[in-house]
Formats: sequence, structure tokens, C-alpha cells
Amino acid sequence: MSGHPEDSHRQGYRFRTGVPAELQDNGRTITCEAQNISRSGVLLIGNLPAPSADTVDFALKAPTGSLTVHLRGRVIRSQPSAEGGDLSIALEFVDMDDSRRDALEVLLARILEAPATGPFDGLKPGAAPQEIKQALEAIPLPQRIALSSRTGLKDREYLRLDTSPTVLEALAHNPSLGVAEARALAASAYLTPGTLDSLASNPRFKEDEELRMAVAVHPRVSVATAERVTAGFKLPQLKKLLAKPGLNQILREKLFRRTTQR
Repeated sequence: MSGHPEDSHRQGYRFRTGVPAELQDNGRTITCEAQNISRSGVLLIGNLPAPSADTVDFALKAPTGSLTVHLRGRVIRSQPSAEGGDLSIALEFVDMDDSRRDALEVLLARILEAPATGPFDGLKPGAAPQEIKQALEAIPLPQRIALSSRTGLKDREYLRLDTSPTVLEALAHNPSLGVAEARALAASAYLTPGTLDSLASNPRFKEDEELRMAVAVHPRVSVATAERVTAGFKLPQLKKLLAKPGLNQILREKLFRRTTQR
């Protein structure tokens, strides 16, 4: 857009999320969030109305200082978020004169200079489950899925409380997930049979007795998976498992028969 030869490379770079923004619509100013900011466009997310025109006016605010950049964008797509409620609007910058382009460069520099923040930085240690739930719901589903697959221990502790089966499935496949976390994850009522099978099949966890028992008593586990994880149990382990509530009745009868055959 600026005619610089390096623009094709620079426009492809996306900056971190969480930048305050305002959308102008029919005389109203609507607060939202800017994500995936580049030198060619931006994604606005929030409780937004469907765009009433092909182009919209909006403003981006620097995370530090008082800089506000007023821009105009062509609507590329508009769609509800994966979980409903919010709307995301992808915009391509238009009418980018030198003053707007320079202001955008200053904004991007401010974003890069600002300390990186995590999606759960606002939560205090020992936050109540309801606070964690609200923090999770504020993050778009695709972002939570991506985060679950690669994030560190602190964020995984929060994500484990997510109610989305796809988020929990991504968390189960996080290569840094530890056995204690896997045990806690196996207690989530929102796991799918496939995720339970993945946890039970993971080479790092499959020999852990506590995890195998947690999988076996889960209300959504398939009988085939439950039988597989308990196949090597000795008599003391079988008795311990039979004492647990919630065990599938078909599996319970099969396990009980194994105790009487010994």
C-alpha cells in the first residue's frame, strides 16, 4: 500500500492480540478488541452489530500512552464467534494516506514495546472457578484450542476447567502435559470418549494406575477403552476399582467375575 518493496513481507506479519478498539456504526461508538493486526488489516471482535456498509470507520488504541489511530477498513468477512455471542469482522485498511500510515507504524511500535501479557494475567492466585470461567469465555474458542495445544503449566491449570470438549482434547495432546495434570483432566465431565482414549493411550501416562482408574470410571468412557486400561489389573487393583462409584455396570460385572476366577 505504501509502495515500499518490503511491504509484501511486512504486511504478512501479525502482532499480538488484546489491543483496545472502537467501531463507529450509525453514530454509535462501540468498544471492542483488535486482533491479528498487520500493516494491511485487522480483525475486530466484540459485541458488534453486523456491518451496515462495505467500509467502516474505527479506531485502534495503543496499549501504552494516549495514542489513538483513526482508520477506515473494507469489510472482508463478518461472522459470529465459534461459541456465539460476539461477532468478528475482518477489515482491510483503505484510504491509507501518509498520516494514517505513519500513525499506524507508531501504534505497531507501541504494541511491540508493550510487555507481553497472557490471557489469564488478570486472574489472582486462588481465583474462584466462576472468575476462571469468565476469563475462559472471554477468549475466542479457536484461540483457546490453539493455546491448549502448546501453553505452559500456569495456563493449562485454567484451561483444564474449560467446558469445551475441543479445548480439552487439544489440552490432552499438549506435549508438556504432566501425569498429575492428566489425572486431573481425566476428572472433567466434558471429555469425549475419544479424548479419554487418547489419555489412556499416551505412552507417558498409560502405565499410571491412578490415571487408568480415573479413565475407567469416567461416565463417558467407552467399554472397550475401560476394558483395555484395566486389562492388566491385579486383584488388589480390581478391588480398589470396584469400590469406586460411577463404574459402568457392564464393566463392573466383568471385573467382578475376574476377582472370583482368581
